[in-house]
Amino acid sequence: MNLILVLVAGAAVVSAILFYRKHAQNILNENGFIAVGAAEVETGKHYTREHKDVISAEKHHLAKDAAFWALAISGGGIRSASFGLGVMQALVAESLLKKIDYLSTVSGGGYIGSALTWFLKKGHPDGTPAGTESENFPLGQIGAAGRLKGRGRNMVLDFIWLHGNYLAPGNGLGTLSLFGIMLRSMLLSLAVYLGVFTTGMWLLQKGGLFEPFSVDQFLGVSWTGGLRVSAFIWAAILTLGLLLVVSLFFSLRTVRFGAGRISRYRQLIKGQRFLGSGWQIILLTLLAGSVPHACNLLGNVWQQITAAGVSGVLGALSGFSQYHKAQDPAARGGRMSTLRIVIGAALLVYGLFVGAYVAALHVATVTGLLIVAGLTAILAFVVNLNYAGFHRMYRDRLMETFMPNPECVRQNRWGPATEADSELIENVCQGTHARPYHLVNTNVVLVDSPTSKFRGRGGDSFLISPLYCGSDATGWRATPHYMKTADFIKVCPSRGMTLATAMAISGAAVNPDAGVAGKGAMRNKIVSMLMGLLNLRLGYWAPNPRPHLRAWLPPNYIVPGLTSDILGSGLREDKPGVQLTDGGHFENLGLYELIRRKVRLIIASDAGADPGFQFGDLANAVERVRVDFGAKIRFKSNTSLDDILPGSAADSHLEQKYQLAKRGFAIADITYHDDTTGTLLYLKSTLTPELPADLYGYKSANPSYPDQSTGDQFFDEDQFEAYRELGYQLTKNMLAADVVKQALDDIPQNAKTKVEAV
Repeated sequence: MNLILVLVAGAAVVSAILFYRKHAQNILNENGFIAVGAAEVETGKHYTREHKDVISAEKHHLAKDAAFWALAISGGGIRSASFGLGVMQALVAESLLKKIDYLSTVSGGGYIGSALTWFLKKGHPDGTPAGTESENFPLGQIGAAGRLKGRGRNMVLDFIWLHGNYLAPGNGLGTLSLFGIMLRSMLLSLAVYLGVFTTGMWLLQKGGLFEPFSVDQFLGVSWTGGLRVSAFIWAAILTLGLLLVVSLFFSLRTVRFGAGRISRYRQLIKGQRFLGSGWQIILLTLLAGSVPHACNLLGNVWQQITAAGVSGVLGALSGFSQYHKAQDPAARGGRMSTLRIVIGAALLVYGLFVGAYVAALHVATVTGLLIVAGLTAILAFVVNLNYAGFHRMYRDRLMETFMPNPECVRQNRWGPATEADSELIENVCQGTHARPYHLVNTNVVLVDSPTSKFRGRGGDSFLISPLYCGSDATGWRATPHYMKTADFIKVCPSRGMTLATAMAISGAAVNPDAGVAGKGAMRNKIVSMLMGLLNLRLGYWAPNPRPHLRAWLPPNYIVPGLTSDILGSGLREDKPGVQLTDGGHFENLGLYELIRRKVRLIIASDAGADPGFQFGDLANAVERVRVDFGAKIRFKSNTSLDDILPGSAADSHLEQKYQLAKRGFAIADITYHDDTTGTLLYLKSTLTPELPADLYGYKSANPSYPDQSTGDQFFDEDQFEAYRELGYQLTKNMLAADVVKQALDDIPQNAKTKVEAV
């Protein structure tokens, strides 16, 4: 009978998976999504480990050999997007945006960069073609608030400007819906793991592993004095004894006799690994063994359930608090913050253990177990983590604001962005709008990588572009062949990488095992475990670009949810699935991939949160391109970073009151590894003299401007305009400076020098 029930449950799971596959395939067919092999890359290579192949394809695509010009827009959420919009408007006014070959965006910079890429492809909402000239630029010309065109108001800019509060656009999508999505995501995740733990607890209970017994009956001698404890406690005691014996053995190995030096060295490494694993086993077995005693102390079943619930809620609140705090990179947590996270994680895990133990006690039969295990398996293996968490909501709200349908723009009201939802990134930057070629910078999480460089940094630069997607760690897959049904997973069909998804991945600022420049509290294993249990993430699980690696199921709560986030393994470059997060988790300015391409001119817009003006993002970029590519970036003495610091222009009363900087830009020379050179025009969001009066007024009302928290993603009309106008004015002043004019005159646009991959 039990065998029949097992077979029935297995058949139900398989049927659900097959139904899921058929349903997903029907959706793909109905919407006419592109099939595998529908487009080819110029080089004809579907996969490459050589970045020179990627650059060669880009040069062929752009019909240009060398002397590339580029615009980089940094991360920083909606703040950076609005500042970057002003930068682009000023470049259009000076007829410079049309000369830009590469558009490299990170996180918030990708919001406005993707808007430009989208409207260059789709055209103006009134049906006229869009471009990068003053008369056809889709994101606004210079006029009142930068929103006027020659024949009237700019509809696209009006729409974006009035929908800066993109996470809560109204129409039933407000703060309560955000809270509901977060609560649903956490409860679903906890329900799955509670089901997994309950199944495990039931098996352990039926196996008698929680029943106390004495080992004296097996030994025939009363060595333990009749001590009766569960198998878990005996396992902890035995492991502790083994650790003592091993420690003694390896202590004796320090005496120089016996095996040779190399053999002794390898054995010492094995011993150190054994000690670490042993203490993990001790902690885990003590945790599991204490659960029955805790339940006995709590009393009746309702008290046990209440205690488990309270413990879980406190742990969940701790995780939510850390999630909210991690949205602001400028926030710093001390030792007490780390201690609170550890306590929160312990409470959540222990609450799940107690709840699972109590639930297992009330699952009296095998039939009941099969029902619990079957429902858990369906949720655990079939639910796609990319859709069940925050990523999808975040992606859709961004898409609806920065890539809206034409009718939504014409009516200036929110609506579903159905056209952008199916727009593959391989189809943008084509034909007459091949330039600026969009590089979307993301990070691939590699905290478990066998390569020390990737493991130490926590990841690698993962590029998403119309021609190729990939990284040094994984290699690059031709975008028309990436994430398609035949190249992705066996059960879940896939249409490919969309521009909207790439934009959202690049802005996935909060994720387990990832932090700004590979640092921060989220790199802590305990914090990551807590966030994984609650499914608090913005990142995206994608297939590995390596063509020989395949996954059988969509990313789910077991693989990689349980294996990677909770158990802390599998985040490496040789696994079928990789986790992609915010590009700022590797490099936040978008300079890395441009330096790799040896670009001759880079205009970099830096609107990342930096209230202390420590230039952390710039320092990280300079260090990484020097180490990886041998490129040196040195700022000129006549336009140094000192002049960007607040208070560097403090002659007048106004300058002293607002701690104004002398200028908002600095110029640096780039020396590549082969002694070719380039120029960096570095723009920083800072207040300078001779800005419009309303910006100083906004500063008076908002002292943290222009470095308001990145956690604030609910910009109103005034806030959006304050950053847009600042970006426009600083860029205009930079381009008017004689030193910049001279620098631009000295940079060729069509040099014939050979450009190769670094």
